[in-house]
Amino acid sequence: MTKRKNEDGLSTSIAIIGASYAGLTLANTLQQNSSSITFTIFDSKTLPFTYVAGGDAFNVPSYSSLATRLGLKTSQQANNGLTRKDVIESLIKRVTQHFIVGKRIEKIEERNNSFYLHTRQKLHSSDGASSAATASSNNNHKVYGPYQCVVGADGVRSKCRTSALNGTFLIGDARWVNDRWYDLGLRRIKRGADIAILDGLELGGLLLRAEETDNKDCHYSSQSFPLALRMKFCARQIQIARMTRILSTSIVFIAMVAIKNLSTLQSLLLSILDRKKIS
Repeated sequence: MTKRKNEDGLSTSIAIIGASYAGLTLANTLQQNSSSITFTIFDSKTLPFTYVAGGDAFNVPSYSSLATRLGLKTSQQANNGLTRKDVIESLIKRVTQHFIVGKRIEKIEERNNSFYLHTRQKLHSSDGASSAATASSNNNHKVYGPYQCVVGADGVRSKCRTSALNGTFLIGDARWVNDRWYDLGLRRIKRGADIAILDGLELGGLLLRAEETDNKDCHYSSQSFPLALRMKFCARQIQIARMTRILSTSIVFIAMVAIKNLSTLQSLLLSILDRKKIS
């Protein structure tokens, strides 16, 4: 695989936005199975992370399989008294050196067949609150890259999803917010962590296979992915499917309104004709 150098002289390849269950699972999958793929994990939070809200207990079936496959170790046995803190720490442990934290992604730029992430330092005021205005005024803007691939694991407000560039992918909530729109997020709430871990494993396997078959002189191509998986993970395909769904829904709605109005107009015309016959 062609190695690139960024302005700091470090080789780069894949940018993972979001140190979520999905993002950390993907990072561990790449770390465990490839010595040629390099990656960087971006997160707006700073270490140590505040663990995911929603209770301390963690009972996610897919984590047991993940821990076995990647040899992850926690203070407890998988799914036997595990807490969210245990799980996150087990996922972070191997990939800590790949983190860039406290940076908010403002823009994903595609240039010369590579991706560049425009970031701004996320500062905190004396009371601990985030202060984006202070960060902006202090000119804490920095660009990282080039990357051959960007993976959005940054939740329902994913910058990667809104950019929808070829060569970018979505996993976890970033993907499911579009894929499961019809259940109002109920399944995502109930099985979010489980689905996120499975997404990270599956996309990691696809990227590893693509590494062996694709020409990496430019960003990753998803053309080697099966069609169903392109539709599942590729940000551009997800955006196209979303716009198609919105357009189809709009057409159906307009048609229904038009039919109703035509029916009303027809009834009105028949009423007028009946009155003329009577008169």
